Amino acid sequence: MKAAFFVVTALGILIGIMLPGSKPKAAPPAALAATVTDQPHETVLEREDNGHFFTVADVNGEPIKFVVDTGATTVALTEDDARRAGVAFDPGQFDVVGSGASGAVRGQEVELKDVVLDGKRVSDIHALVLDGLTISLLGQNYLRHLDSVSISGDKMTLK
Repeated sequence: MKAAFFVVTALGILIGIMLPGSKPKAAPPAALAATVTDQPHETVLEREDNGHFFTVADVNGEPIKFVVDTGATTVALTEDDARRAGVAFDPGQFDVVGSGASGAVRGQEVELKDVVLDGKRVSDIHALVLDGLTISLLGQNYLRHLDSVSISGDKMTLK
């Protein structure tokens, strides 16, 4: 049931991201270089024109662009992002991990050594690599480790 909820949520976000005129703005080059620090600090994100909040976090030391998905149960990576972060997975071993509007969603469960956003580190975190995912999702199993996640107007604050 949890996997199905996650998949339906993820597919809803994907549809929203892929709608015409809803492409996320290109991140400035400096934003693509996520910085790992020992001291966590507040992260303030601006809502994009498509209504979503995007950020860059390091996965196993590699900067990965995410949509912050408060409705997703689990961190999910695209196949390309997983490869860049050195995550071991085998598309030949993908299983059905849930279902969505367009049918079965296939992927593979993986473990990530670290996910770090502005010094906010979560180690040994469960994730999924999903077939056909177009942008990685930063889900609740990361967000629940933060002190707070709040949205006010067009700003999301992660502490």
